[in-house]
Amino acid sequence: MQRPKNFPPGPQWYPFVGNSVQLRKTARKLGGTPQVYEMWSKEFNSPDVVGFSLGNKLFIVGLSYKAVFDIHNKQAFEGRPRNLFTKLRTFNTHAGIMIADGDLWREHRSFAMKRLKSLGFGCAAMQEMIENELVKFKEVVDREMAVEGCLWPGKFLATFVMNVLWKLVAGNEEIDGHSIMSKELFRLLDERSKAFDFSGGLLSDFPWLRFILPEYSGFNLMCRFNEEIKSILQKIIDHHKRTYTPEKANDDFVYTFIHEMKMQEGNPESTFTEIQLMIVMVDFFIGGAHTPKEHFDLALMTLALYEDIQEELHREVEKVSTTNLNFLNISEHRDMPFLEAYLMEIGRFYSIVPISGPRRVLYDTELCGFRIPKGTTALIGLEAVHMDKTFWEDPEVFRPSRFLNSSRSEIINSDRVLQFGQGRRSCLGIALGKTFLHTFLAGIVKDYKISVAPGQDPPNQNLLPGIFKSVRPYKV
Repeated sequence: MQRPKNFPPGPQWYPFVGNSVQLRKTARKLGGTPQVYEMWSKEFNSPDVVGFSLGNKLFIVGLSYKAVFDIHNKQAFEGRPRNLFTKLRTFNTHAGIMIADGDLWREHRSFAMKRLKSLGFGCAAMQEMIENELVKFKEVVDREMAVEGCLWPGKFLATFVMNVLWKLVAGNEEIDGHSIMSKELFRLLDERSKAFDFSGGLLSDFPWLRFILPEYSGFNLMCRFNEEIKSILQKIIDHHKRTYTPEKANDDFVYTFIHEMKMQEGNPESTFTEIQLMIVMVDFFIGGAHTPKEHFDLALMTLALYEDIQEELHREVEKVSTTNLNFLNISEHRDMPFLEAYLMEIGRFYSIVPISGPRRVLYDTELCGFRIPKGTTALIGLEAVHMDKTFWEDPEVFRPSRFLNSSRSEIINSDRVLQFGQGRRSCLGIALGKTFLHTFLAGIVKDYKISVAPGQDPPNQNLLPGIFKSVRPYKV
């Protein structure tokens, strides 16, 4: 395959393999694929976008804010790749919401957002759920501290994020072993995110490897994950099908979906199927649980490393809480600009999702002056935008005040923090993520002081790689 005319600059590729071997080998040396893309950007003097090939497929990665903004917002980039990895991710269907595109994506994103809102998503009901989980989180912290004297919050933090999601998606009814299922589901999704990257790895580049090297290529691992995840979700769906009545249609999302399935019985064009429900549930749990959990874990870890920042946060929260008993509610975030700026800096500095996407180009288009052919896979370099020295000046420094105006009373540059994405394909869980982070951080900063545990090394700010970067265990 020849390089298309006016395709973005990048490394020369080779027959059959493209740049796949080169990318994987260099990534192991540099610590991840984002570092390889940054190296290529400098090597080929192309700060906006880099072009390359994996197997016999064309790829680009947007690295400047302009390129990332266009990929997020232009209709030409709204598709999703159709490859073995995305097929496996969706249980051999390319269905759901996150991986789907076209009419299926539009129909089910619209349905999901409307129904979740009616269930309390983004509303007072969700705020109340999160505040209840904060109380439980504090109880666990107090119990662990009384016994051990120090702890790693990330060890049990996922439970409290999942509890909110679980109530919205699967309801409050007791399903046999629901607590164990919730924890196990998060563990499986977390392990899967660490085992692959957004380009899909070897499975996308060389799908035939699954027949020759099923273990090495990750095919067997993906299949094992899928079977375990499907087993958990099937139990939830079966329980709801057994107990469904029309009166329960607004109790939780699974009941709502089953109700719609029944309403469309007899419609041969209906996309409301059991497998679609299962994949949408996976989309919710991936989009809504992992990023808030890692983000808040990092927020607590970083407080232990920057005592002056922690003190300023405490003063702000303490001042607001004395006059406003509703200070935990995200609707009051404008009264705590430093807390909001701190959470933004956590998102920028650590870039939990360094490379997002992938997108499939739906028709020939252009990006930053380059021609992008139909079918190209576009990756989105969030970390490159977050660490852009031409905009931030000192991106390697952790400094929340960069998001405050000169009087430190208003937020600025918020459009440059992209952990939840932009445009019509922005994260499904953005409302949950922002509410959870504001409520938990305000509640913890008010009542606790966090410091490095005696005799322990300071937490390591270099994160573990994966689709989502993750925190190394630490003790505070």
